[in-house]
Order: sequence, then structure tokens, then C-alpha cells
Amino acid sequence: MPYSSEQPADDKSLPRLLLDLLWQIAVLLVPIFLVAVIPLLWAVGVVLGCAACMWLAAHFGWKATGRGLARLMTSAAIGLGFNVGRALPQYWDIAGAALVMFGGLACVSHLERRFGFAEDKRAKSSPHGHSSGGASAWGGGEPRQTPEGEPIRVFNDSEIAMGGPVLCDYLFPDGVLLQGLGSSARFSTDGRYFAAPVPSRQTWGLVILDRQARELYQCSCDEFWELDDFSDGVLVGRYSPLVDNGAREISLENLLATAKKVSLVPVADLWLEPGTWQHNFAPDTLEHVSPDGQQRVEALKVLPASLRELPQPCEALSHPDYRVSVNGAATALLINADTAIIWSRDSRSFACRARSGDTLGYWLWHVDRGWQMLPEPWIGADDEPSLGWTEPLELDEFYLRVSSYLDYPQPDHGRYGYGLYSIHSDCDAQVGHDAAGRIQVAERRLTRVQLAVPLSGDGQRGATLVESAPVSAATRARFTGRADGSYSCTIGEWQLPGVWQLDHRVCDAGRYIALLPFAVGGGVVVADTEQRQLLNSPPLLAARLLDFRGPIVAVAVIRGRLAQARESTALQRFDQAPPEAGEVPEFCRYREDSRLYFEWCELQVSAHGLNVLPNWREVTQPQVAIADGDFVQPAPNGEDAAWLFGCETEYADSWLRVHSPRLGGYLLTASGCAVNDLAPSMIWSADARYLALTRLHLDVDGAMAWQLLLLDVQERTLRQSPQWLRNRPQFEGFTAEALSVRLFEHDWAAEGDRDRGSLNVIKLRDVLALAAEPLLPSGGLWLTKNQLANAPAWQALDKAALEPWR
Repeated sequence: MPYSSEQPADDKSLPRLLLDLLWQIAVLLVPIFLVAVIPLLWAVGVVLGCAACMWLAAHFGWKATGRGLARLMTSAAIGLGFNVGRALPQYWDIAGAALVMFGGLACVSHLERRFGFAEDKRAKSSPHGHSSGGASAWGGGEPRQTPEGEPIRVFNDSEIAMGGPVLCDYLFPDGVLLQGLGSSARFSTDGRYFAAPVPSRQTWGLVILDRQARELYQCSCDEFWELDDFSDGVLVGRYSPLVDNGAREISLENLLATAKKVSLVPVADLWLEPGTWQHNFAPDTLEHVSPDGQQRVEALKVLPASLRELPQPCEALSHPDYRVSVNGAATALLINADTAIIWSRDSRSFACRARSGDTLGYWLWHVDRGWQMLPEPWIGADDEPSLGWTEPLELDEFYLRVSSYLDYPQPDHGRYGYGLYSIHSDCDAQVGHDAAGRIQVAERRLTRVQLAVPLSGDGQRGATLVESAPVSAATRARFTGRADGSYSCTIGEWQLPGVWQLDHRVCDAGRYIALLPFAVGGGVVVADTEQRQLLNSPPLLAARLLDFRGPIVAVAVIRGRLAQARESTALQRFDQAPPEAGEVPEFCRYREDSRLYFEWCELQVSAHGLNVLPNWREVTQPQVAIADGDFVQPAPNGEDAAWLFGCETEYADSWLRVHSPRLGGYLLTASGCAVNDLAPSMIWSADARYLALTRLHLDVDGAMAWQLLLLDVQERTLRQSPQWLRNRPQFEGFTAEALSVRLFEHDWAAEGDRDRGSLNVIKLRDVLALAAEPLLPSGGLWLTKNQLANAPAWQALDKAALEPWR
């Protein structure tokens, strides 16, 4: 393809571009480094010397030299900022460095303008006398009118990757629709042609529309990212602004001679390129025949009067509406191509989801009674689980059964929280930990149910039956609504005593179903469908069922309330305990002054009932830095133990974040020593006197640094090393002489990470030489000085996790 450019063609080669890039980086970074490491007064002298040399260059008219000196002074100003930051004391270093850097850059900019070294950013003149400042490939300058003054609709803006060049669709007033083109487009001066680049992650393209012939030319040209002018039969533009922004110009004749010509196709009131929409074109007719072959449902494709007026003009072509007729009798009902038609067993009726006007609902047709719109499948209450439904499944003489599900109530901080998110999709869930404390993940599926919608009735609340997933050899539990909002439950011929909430969960083996009594505070009940018995939990304020995997039922329970003005910490998640049973409903209602505190609780099913499992685990080896959850790590002699609780990721949210380090934990030993702000990595010495701990620090930019601490449980002192450890410390041994710790290259563990780390040995005598902070006695515990204010919370902790070692 012949073209002209401001640069020789060989300048565009990839090796040359890489060398240019490396040179530019070196020119920027080498002066920064040198100025940052020399003495501070010398660094100031370098900056002032650059300013003086710029003045001399301006005096003698050496503009090129002056611009080079300006670049050197820019690097020197940045290096001076780092130098000042190194010289200032802690807490002032970052602010001082930033102030010097920004001030220095402002001075460089001022001197460039003062001495006339600033480059003229105004648009340069092209060979044809027109401005080369065309519309940006990053959007904002798309043509909105034809040369005749008619409006062009520009829509579906998107980016190539984040912050990349913009793609958009153009709909012309005559119905021509061009999709996925760049924003820097131009009309020829005579108005006949429209040219636009085709952005791409690899090789860009160019298209030219002949508006008179409605023909599109796909040009074999990758020279244009931005177009500046289209006149006198020549297209003028620029190559990538990210590379050289070099000017390009190619004649229209040459472009069309090597282009692929495509004739646009008329479709309704549009003109489209031939393409995938033709292969995905929906059929003109749908046909459904009853199982006995006596009834025939036909649906004819219906297109809107104007595709141009739709928000997405092509959507009606691939996903059109179809007008339904039964046995030749037309109706006003519209369905989609994938709409399910559910026939009754006798083939005399069917049901489907259809639209009449703006109303979408379930419709029933019967050979004797014709059409009937069924009531809304479900009318829920505010205090019930959120319930969604999709396609019909089965039709009998009394009910239409519809596929449905209950939402998943995820606590907003993972295993605890002050609210329950309503999640309407299957998701990954934590199901345990490996020996080193890493989270084990499995799919957590929503609670699937069926809605049995009655074929008669006026849609009053409670008329629809809810049927659980199969239990006990494909039998489903059936929930029938009552006037007071409760539900009765029947499993086959077994009528369960009592009344229940709608929330339930069938175990993965299918034998058990977990239920919540309607009375608030009734705990959890598991129905054993083989033995036909109900297994009860201890008293619990159960809010929602979360999971039922194996013999373990997970439930969100209300542990208390926290005043809005109080900060939540692992030491105190709530400040108001639940009241006696009679006042529970009022306690659980919304209040502006405080919020309910929810906690993940697990119950184990046994032949005698449901047993509450502890929310901590006992570990037999040191945990990794990304270890999750609360755990107890016993001492080697079995006479002491360390309980770590409250560790979270830096985000402290409900995402699993399997590979992220944890921090901010609290430690209490059975011997009474308490330390805060810890990471999970810890190890006991062989004689159980020392406990090596870690603390994770985050700076303002999110960078991580680990610190080693040593707790002496015999002398009740704490030592903190001033040296930083490398990433994710993992203890592997603690003898009488040394600590063995494995350190890694990266601060988070990626999936399939090959980083095995390196083993480092820390001499115990070096750590013992550090200054020791004595722990202070308080109510039978020994606390660090910064935790004395929290002494009441430490003393009020439920210390059941440490009872075996106390």
C-alpha cells in the first residue's frame, strides 16, 4: 500500500522502537537515581545548575539544547524529591518528597514557557492545508451529522481493554448501520464517502462507505488510528499516538483498488453488512405439537415496524417475538424462540410464558376453555427469603409447576456481618481448611424449589405451594401457606408437627431437610425422612439457613446488636446480648440506633439431635500467612496453647480471597498473655517458653511488610524485631538455638504458584538481644501497654477455646 509519512519506513521497525523505548527510559531513570543517592547539597546544586544552563541556552538561542536540559532538570527534580525524603525523619518523608517533586516539576514547566522551549501543541498543517488535529481515537469527536445536516446516531460505545481506543456503532439517517468502528471518522468533502478506522488489539483496519451505492470497502490498510482530513481524493491521518503519531496520507483510488467490496443487505428499514447475524437469524415460524398429535401451536415471527427506533436495532433479528396461534386461531400473545411449551398429560392443555402488551406472565390454554392468564407465581413477604422463578416444568389438572429457587444470604463480612447479602446465583463457598490453614473451596448451589401455581383462584398470597428439592426417594417436602404467614410442611404422607418458615435446605445426600420453626428463636430443626423424626438444636436465634453439606448444617444466627456509634472489632462484635424469649421479636426488628450482628454457625447432625460446633479449629502445625479463620495452636508440651482470632484480609469483605494474606488478628494464650494486630504465622519453641509471631504492615500504597515478634510466656515479655521479613513468612522449626522460616518472593499466593520460597535461619540469641516490652497484669491477663484500654473486652471474651489447656 503506497503512503507517505513524516518518518522513514525503517524507523517503524519493532527493534528500533524497542531501542528507542529503552533509551527514553534510561534518559529518565539514570539521572533520577544519581541525584537521589548523592549528598543533598550536591543534588540541589545539580537542579540549580540545570536551571542556569537553560538560561544560557535561551540566551544563545539553542532551543534543542534547552529542551534537552529541561528533560534533565525534570529527572533531577524527581531525584531531589527522593533525596529529601531520605533525609527527613519518619512521618515527614513522604510529604516532603512529594512537595519537592511537584514544586520542582512546576518550576521546570515555568522555565520552559519563560525561555520559549515549550513545544507548540497546536495542530500542525497537513500538505493539503487542512488541520491535522482530527478526532481522537479515544472518543469524544465522533461525527453526529451527515454533510447534509441530518443526524447520525452514535451508540454502543466501548473500549479496547481498560482505557483503550473507543469502538462505537453508527446508524445513518437512511438506515445504514455500521458496527464496531473507531471514533475518529471523516466524510469526504463531497459527502459521498465515509471513512473510519477499525480498532483492534492486533492489526487495525479501515472501512470506507460509498453512501450512494451502499457499498462498504474493507481496506487492507493498518496505517490509520486517527483521521484528520478526507478531501481531493486523499485520506489524511495519523498512526498510533502511542508510538509516533506520524502523519499518513493515501489516495482514495489506491485504497479502493485493493479493498474488499461488500454490498449492504436491506433488512426491514436497515442496511446491514452480511455477517453473523444472518447465521443467527431466527426462523420465521415455530411449531409445537401436542404429544398425541391433536393440537398444534404455531408462532410467526413479528418484527417491529421500525428497527431503527429500537435501542439495539439488530436485537429483534436474532431474538424476535413470535405471535402465537393454536390450531389456526391467532392470538395477541407473543413468545420467544426458546419459550418452553408445557403440555398436560392428556394433551388437552398447555402452558407457557408469554407477553400480552407490556405484561409478561404465565398463560394456560385448554381445548374447551381457551386462554386463561394465571396469577403471579409468588407474592412474598418482607421477612421471607427472596425467591426467583424461571420456566414452567410440569402441568397437571390442578397446578402449573415452575422452576424456582431461594436466594443465598451471604453475611457481609464472610463468616460474620451486620447484614445478609441476597445472592441469586450459585457461587464458590468455603467448606474447610487444609492442615496449613488455606481455605478449601467448593460450589455452593442455591436452594432449588418448585412453585405449584394453582390453575384456579385469584392469586391471593399463600395459594401457591412451595415444593423442596427431592428428599427420601424423590419425594418433595411441600410447604403450604397459612393465614398468619407461617407454613405447614408435609413430606409424602408425613405431616410434620408445628409451623415453619419458608427457608429450608435439603442435605446433599437427600436424607435430611433442615427447617426453621416459625417462632423466632426456635433454633434449627432437621427432619430425618428415613426415621421420621425431628432433631432439634440448642436454643439459637437462627436468621437464615446457609448450607447443608454432609452432616453439617450452616446457619446465620443473631448473636446480638452493636450500637451504630461503636466500632466493630474481633474483641467486641456486639454490645447488646439477645433478651429473653418473649422479647426476641422486638430485639430482631430494625432500629436506627444499632444493628444486628450475624455470625456463621455450624451444627452437626447426630442421632440425638444437633450439636453446635466450635467456631475455631485446633491445628497441629504452624499456619501459613494466608491461613483463614480462628484456630488454637497447642504448645509442644501440651501445657499451653495460643488462640488466634479475628484475622482478615486487608479488605475485610465477603469475598473468599483464598490467596490473600491475613492480618489484624488477636492472640490469647492459655497462660494469659494477650497480643493484638497479628498475622496467622506463628510457632512455639520446643520448650514451649517462646512463641514466635508475625505482624503484617500495610503502607498507604498497599505494599506489605512482615515483622517478627517474640513472646516470652514465662517472663511475659514481647520483643519486636526492627528488621522486615520478606513475603509470607512460614515457620518450619524453632529449636533452642534458631528459628527456621520460609520466605517468598511475592506478597500473595497465586493459583499454581511455583514460588517455593527460600529457607532462612534466625538466631534466637539475636532476637533475645532486642529490647523486651513487659506485659502488664490486668484481671488475670497480661496485656501490652496499647491494649490496657481494651482490658474489659479481653476479660469478657468467651475463652472456651483454651479451656483444655487452662
